[in-house]
Amino acid sequence: MRWTCLLMGFLLLTFLPAQAGHSAPKVVLRVHVQTTGEGQSPMEVTTISVPPNGEQIQVRTLPEITEHELVDVRQDASGAVHLLFNHVGQVNLSAVTAQNQGRILVVLIDGYVVYAPVIDEQITSGELDLPHPINPQVLQLLQEVARQNVRQAAKT
Repeated sequence: MRWTCLLMGFLLLTFLPAQAGHSAPKVVLRVHVQTTGEGQSPMEVTTISVPPNGEQIQVRTLPEITEHELVDVRQDASGAVHLLFNHVGQVNLSAVTAQNQGRILVVLIDGYVVYAPVIDEQITSGELDLPHPINPQVLQLLQEVARQNVRQAAKT
């Protein structure tokens, strides 16, 4: 009986921290750029299918920008979503759009391609505009991540 109580207590303590520290589900934002794959190892390149016709393109495996650089997310009256990035994200977005004109910029949210335009000009504002609405729950999660990033930056 005593061992059973100890075992139950141990199991309870094992699972309590996981429940107590449980946080809201996170959203994953990744911005990649198309590449030819030449001179890169297979680990440095990933194949992605982009809408509308499912064209297969290769992108750099490591993203240019992630949700960690997000500082604001707004949706305007037309439904377009505006992603604003911190200084690191702004510099990365500016560099990737300057150096890869004519290639495809792929924006993924939770692994799904939500926007894949051909880069036609450098973006120096640090703002990436998605011309169409996204799922309201995903929008809210992105806004929460942006607020957390701003709070975290204020602490450092």
